[in-house]
Amino acid sequence: MKYWINKVVNRYCKDFGYKSLCEIGASLGGATDKLLEAHGIELTVIDPCLDADLCAKYSTDKRITICRGLSLAMIPKLSGTFDCILIDGDHNWYTVFNELTEIEGRGLLRNGGTIFFHDVGWPYGRRDLYYQPDTIPDAFRHAYARNGIVYGRSELSSNGGQNSEVCNAKMEGGEKNGVLTAIEDFLERARDEYVLFCFNDECGLGVLVRKNGIKSRMTLAKWRFLCAIWNIFGGFKNAIKHRFTNVYDAIRRGVTKAEPNPENTILIP
Repeated sequence: MKYWINKVVNRYCKDFGYKSLCEIGASLGGATDKLLEAHGIELTVIDPCLDADLCAKYSTDKRITICRGLSLAMIPKLSGTFDCILIDGDHNWYTVFNELTEIEGRGLLRNGGTIFFHDVGWPYGRRDLYYQPDTIPDAFRHAYARNGIVYGRSELSSNGGQNSEVCNAKMEGGEKNGVLTAIEDFLERARDEYVLFCFNDECGLGVLVRKNGIKSRMTLAKWRFLCAIWNIFGGFKNAIKHRFTNVYDAIRRGVTKAEPNPENTILIP
């Protein structure tokens, strides 16, 4: 999620005047730090704090509240409502689907609010990842292994591939498998209430907007247009990245330092 905060999330929130945010899944707090760069926000973070002691890290910052625990245990304990919720926790169907169900059922997202999701693209849009497999009921947990993921292959690889250090579903696709599948299944019963669009770059960023009470349909139209333009450039980037890996890596190594980006300019990949 960190990649997307300054490029999209903070700018989007400024456009819509969002001030109350909830971040589900913070890890080391990299994205959290960038969210806190925005003026006048209040932030609630849900995270088990396995990677860092976020309570200690943000103990002196009055703008942030840390809820230490797994999302499905902590969401029912939340009070109040949020303008914006960011979901970047356990990247599997069961967790994401039930996070959305709890958020909807408890009315945690305000009218006109937005939910951002990381990892709606490859590799976890259509494949489950389990950080703690034992927390997923057997009926919703696919067969998994600590093997790598190779672009264009459903099966895992025992020799190379990405993210071999974590528990990945052995097969890609099918029912109840992956982050994007969870969002789509949730929308089967709430499609008329939301608009979904996705940035297809850097594992993907999903944007789910509650239609009722949206402050500016013109602003939403602007962001959907920017997303479409982004995806044209992102498509070329991803084609090079996945099919000409050596060329892509050489280009990345050749970029030594990015110039500061004006605040009112949208970065195109």
